[in-house]
Amino acid sequence: MRQHGWIATVFLATLLYGCAEDPDVGTGLSNREERDLPIEFVMEVPGMQQAEAEPASRVQKDQFKFEEGDVIHVNATFTLLDGRTTSDYDCLELRDGRWTSKENEDPNTEAQPMSWPWDTDKATFRVYYLAHSSGILVESTERLLDNLRTEADPVYAEAVDVPYGAAVHLVFNHLCTKLTVCGLKTGEEEFWLQKTGLQDAYVLSRDAESDFLDFRFLESTESLRPDLDRRVMGTSDGEGNAVFYLAPGDYSNLKITYPYGLAYLTLTDIAALGDLKANTAYTLRINPGSGNVDEADEDEWWPDPDDDQNDIKLDTEEINGLLKAIHDGQEFLNKEGIPILSVEENGTALLRNVDFQDNPFTWQVLPNGTVFDGKYHYIKHVSGSALFSQINGRVSNLGIAGGKITRAEEVSDIGILAPVSSVSAVMTNLRLKTISISVDSPLIDDVCNIGVLIGSNSGTIYEVALGGEIRVEIESENAPGRLHVGGLVGQSSGRVRNVSLLDDDDPIRVHVICNCRFPLDADENYAEGDRYVGGLIGLSTGQTDNCLIEATVTAAGSQGVLMYTGGLIGMLRGTEEGDTENPANVALTNSIASCEVTGGLAYPLDNTINGEGRSYTGGLVGYAYCATTITDCKSLGKVHGHDYQANFSPLDNAYYGVGGAFGQLYGMNTTVSTVDARSQIVTSLAFPKEEPYFIGLFAGRSDRDHSAENTTHGSGDYEFIGEIGNIHY
Repeated sequence: MRQHGWIATVFLATLLYGCAEDPDVGTGLSNREERDLPIEFVMEVPGMQQAEAEPASRVQKDQFKFEEGDVIHVNATFTLLDGRTTSDYDCLELRDGRWTSKENEDPNTEAQPMSWPWDTDKATFRVYYLAHSSGILVESTERLLDNLRTEADPVYAEAVDVPYGAAVHLVFNHLCTKLTVCGLKTGEEEFWLQKTGLQDAYVLSRDAESDFLDFRFLESTESLRPDLDRRVMGTSDGEGNAVFYLAPGDYSNLKITYPYGLAYLTLTDIAALGDLKANTAYTLRINPGSGNVDEADEDEWWPDPDDDQNDIKLDTEEINGLLKAIHDGQEFLNKEGIPILSVEENGTALLRNVDFQDNPFTWQVLPNGTVFDGKYHYIKHVSGSALFSQINGRVSNLGIAGGKITRAEEVSDIGILAPVSSVSAVMTNLRLKTISISVDSPLIDDVCNIGVLIGSNSGTIYEVALGGEIRVEIESENAPGRLHVGGLVGQSSGRVRNVSLLDDDDPIRVHVICNCRFPLDADENYAEGDRYVGGLIGLSTGQTDNCLIEATVTAAGSQGVLMYTGGLIGMLRGTEEGDTENPANVALTNSIASCEVTGGLAYPLDNTINGEGRSYTGGLVGYAYCATTITDCKSLGKVHGHDYQANFSPLDNAYYGVGGAFGQLYGMNTTVSTVDARSQIVTSLAFPKEEPYFIGLFAGRSDRDHSAENTTHGSGDYEFIGEIGNIHY
């Protein structure tokens, strides 16, 4: 059965089993043959009723529709003419538009539907539909209410004292109550509902002797939910509205939490939720400041990372044991028997702050499906290596303080959490304080991704706060490779959302530095070298939303064929123009960069167009190429021109773009709106509005005019866009 949108609709499915003529529905036997008669069912599945009393609701009714392969469970109690009763059970599956008994699975034998015993006076039918149940019910089947986020909720119909031979009219009612909670935190996709004695599961059982079907809500068993607090998961639309399917009952006192039971709202004495009825939809609207709604302060959950009084100090053996236990999903105790790691449903939870004391250790991969919950604790003084070799699972509620990775050899991917995160990875609610990533390599001739958290991200990163001294620095005298350097992530094809700065007494300083060059060969041709440098992300081919960064971002000591430097993102790269087969959703929204940005020097490969050197520097993004959407963003701070180099003069076939928000914008299908460029352009260069140097308050270069949808507040005698059109790539 498929659950659609909430539309008031009635669906009728009439199922005929070939009655040749109307049967005699009287009590005599004179017109009956001594044979069973097929039963005709008429099924109706209306939606939930709307609660008339407060809390008020805008929710409309359910619409259901039986689909091919759906199964219903039928129990019939027949009262015979002599007063005796007999029961029968059948499991019917909708096949080719007909309800067919599953009691006979032999494809060569015709299935026999439930029939009227020939000597029946009347019968009562009890019918259940459970979305997951697809076979004959032998004893019982249990299910968590969590699953109703993606399945139709269970429905029930009962027809009492139906006379022999009459059609059985079944009107299904919803067994759950539906609660929509509005006014929750926006941007979240999931909430939990918890309360004392919560019935978070249901069971349908069949009596072996009477075939009686019994449906009950119950508290989940250990087999359904091992070692985890009971809860019902609710799906949010991202706008603060979450839907929960619940057992009927009293919900006047409850908790709405973030995933994994993280405190959010406590509701007390909500009278209108004191008796929620089955088959009824309710809506509760959270009013800010209400006396019976208490919101948890998340900052209170985090300890002071500078307070080491209760930290558990670990040696190398213990660190390796802890990381292995996280990988294996096992509990861990240190040598003194102190519990450090506990086991939860999907993974493990950190119970205390731990100090690695800069000891060496062996990293572990975090497997797909595994959850590591820091429970608002810090891992301190991580040195020489990332915690994990790769993130495939989920890391949440974890702080890392005092981390340091230093490399003096050729590298590929570096981050304090992991060098790489896969598509399945989720990293949420993290705090990073005083982390340093430093690379001083004699040679870098391949792709290198460096960020304080992750080098190369394909997963989802959200709710990250940066504090203290955050420093990402890479230096090389021979770097013909491609470098992606970011304050948080080197390159990201996934999603980065809700990045901010810690509300901390200590000053916050973020530095992203790229000093990479390459030597000339004997014929004075330059090797190929690309640098993408951003305060948050070096190269983004994914989505970035609701991020704030204050940083010093500089590539002043770099040279490259492609030099893209931005306060927030070095390069935002989407699908190439005309590529309709593999479109990418590449977006930047609701973000602010308050940075001092300095770009590098552009060097051409040769004198061909394709070999031209380019250096694009912007307060927000260095180069935005064929992105899908850029909206509701602001750039602050300063953007420096290239006269920091003595006697600077662009080389032949080398192009520069400097803009308050963008060095260069390109993409006819890109939506750019509500972007406010407030960065100041700092340069004494007086190049005219022509090749090879372009300056604009909004963008240095762009393929089209964006002045109608966006604003600038920078000073200087520059146009909105330095050059419009005449951009080949």
